Amino acid sequence: MRLFVGLPFPHPVRRELLLVRKGLERQAVKGKFTDVRNFHLTLAFLGEVAQERLPAAFAALEAAPMGPLELRFQRVGCFPGGIWFLSPEPCPALMEGQERLARALRREGFSLPEQGYVPHLTLGRKVVFPPGREPAPLLGRAIAA
Repeated sequence: MRLFVGLPFPHPVRRELLLVRKGLERQAVKGKFTDVRNFHLTLAFLGEVAQERLPAAFAALEAAPMGPLELRFQRVGCFPGGIWFLSPEPCPALMEGQERLARALRREGFSLPEQGYVPHLTLGRKVVFPPGREPAPLLGRAIAA
């Protein structure tokens, strides 16, 4: 099964995030857009994991608890391949918690990318705009989560 560790958002925040996603979708020619029920902030992507490895994943989660966070999504960006995302303002507590989780997962034998963690919420994949056009601004103000 494909596993990741992510932070979900309460309904009122998801509603605000959906408005941004819909703005992106309206301007695109095509793309695969994230369902509002799947909005999350990924902390670690584990990939394909055998069911018998689940106890090790849970042990890592228990070894790296994360307290409440205050996030403010304030930037829209694009990774290669047309992956559009929202990213939060810098949040030291998020970065420290993610690093603790990554260390705990590695101790349990999980392989994680070595490149730096980039906190983001994926809005859409393989998003394409009309030739020569980039999307108009999508975010009028920061979204508190």
